[in-house]
Amino acid sequence: MLELRRDWSEVVINLQKEMERLMDDFATRKPPMVRFSPKTWEPSVDVYETENEVVILIELAGVKEDEIEVAVDNKIVTIRGDRKDIKRGIRRTYSQMEILWGPFERNISLTTNVDVSQVKAYYESGFLEIVLPKLNDDKYRRVNIKVR
Repeated sequence: MLELRRDWSEVVINLQKEMERLMDDFATRKPPMVRFSPKTWEPSVDVYETENEVVILIELAGVKEDEIEVAVDNKIVTIRGDRKDIKRGIRRTYSQMEILWGPFERNISLTTNVDVSQVKAYYESGFLEIVLPKLNDDKYRRVNIKVR
């Protein structure tokens, strides 16, 4: 008689996670061995805070300025666009391929409230810098107590 272990559900969950990891690995190889969906790539991002601002720095080498969209909604900053292959139409045989081409999207969650009306963005040498001024409502405020 076949006896099932009590922790069989954990084994199945771990197996499912490993299969998902394996399929993601296959889907993101270059050239892709298997393509399951029109998946976008995510550019590298640095996020840091100063006393008055949140700054997001995104590496977007080879992306034209007019092909980048930045949107700020509540505490989420979305950067999307498209990096077009500069050598389209040329027959090539790769020995190594690491540069990702095509559409990209990156969502960044902010840890503090920002003034959406004062957001600025700068693009230079393949780096997009987004400067988001912090709202002043988190600052320390002393409350005076009045006697009635």
